[in-house]
Formats: sequence, C-alpha cells, structure tokens
Amino acid sequence: LFILFEESIRVGDFAMVDSKGGVVEAVGLRTVKLRDVHGTVHVIPNSSINTLSNFSKIFSRTLMDIGVAYRENVDDVIEILKEVGEDLCKDPDHGPNILEPLEIFGLDRFEDSAVIIRARFKTKPLKQWGIKREFYRRLKKVFDERGIEIPFPHRTIYMGEPKEGPSPPLHVRMEEDEKASESSGPIAP
Repeated sequence: LFILFEESIRVGDFAMVDSKGGVVEAVGLRTVKLRDVHGTVHVIPNSSINTLSNFSKIFSRTLMDIGVAYRENVDDVIEILKEVGEDLCKDPDHGPNILEPLEIFGLDRFEDSAVIIRARFKTKPLKQWGIKREFYRRLKKVFDERGIEIPFPHRTIYMGEPKEGPSPPLHVRMEEDEKASESSGPIAP
C-alpha cells in the first residue's frame, strides 16, 4: 500500500522493482506491472517488493566512464570532453534536456588497456540515456578527428626465459591473400 499512498511510482515512470526494470504500466492494490525494453510485461506482487528505484523523479544523471589509451595526454582529453559537453548543451535538440553542464571528475582509475576519466550530466528525467548516446557519438567523432586512441585490450606474449639464457626467437609467419600480394609485391623479411 505504501506504493500507492506515497506515490513512489506512477504509471509512465521508469522504475526498477527488485531486479526488474521498465516503464510502469499499472500500479494496483496487489501488483505493479512493468514493461521492459524487450516488451515483456512483468507483474510483481506488492507483497514481494523489497527495493524500488524510480528513475523519473525530478532529475536523472548519466555517469560516463571514458577510456583512452595510456599514451594520451589526460589534460588534453579532459579539454575535449569539456568542448563536446558545451556543444551538446548548446544544441537546440539536446540542450533543453540537460539541466547542468558536464561535470568532469577527472582521472578515475587505471585499467588493463586504458585510463578512465569519469564524467556525468544532470538531465531531465528519462533523458539521460539519449544524452549519453549523443555525447558518446560526438566524442567518438572528435577523438577520430584528433587522433585520440580509444583503447582495446592488448596482449603481450611472453615465451618465458630458460635459466641458461634468453628464450629462442619466436618465428611469426604472415599470410596474405593473393590479391594483396600481387598489388604490393613480396613482403620484405
């Protein structure tokens, strides 16, 4: 009953009820109905609800972890994030859905193949996902234009070193298709 009386969620809100998330289609005395992104309707008995999270109240936030290669200058990347964020705020289609400028927390952590810079936007309710997607789209374009590497996992092959000296060299054989070899000639050793 607290769901009804406290107006924790209403029809049309986007909510997580325990582990199910979706748009609220009905709030009744006994059940809550949510439709998830795949179109599945989940009917959840009110008596079994332990945790309820409403993404539609007052404002939303979109948290972004942006990974760049270790070789990149973090200060330069942060300036690019600011530029892209400012441009997005000025955009007539997206700007009205952004409540505060991009907040950049800075270098957040080191991962295997990337340094992670954390940032977030404060948006109107339910607009956070569209803002995040558009920010990423624009950021990718600027990264490409300026040669900023978006990392992917790298692997170093270590063949080991015997006790009596260095490992023998690893011989790598490259194969190419016939068209490429005809047009470019043989590969030099």
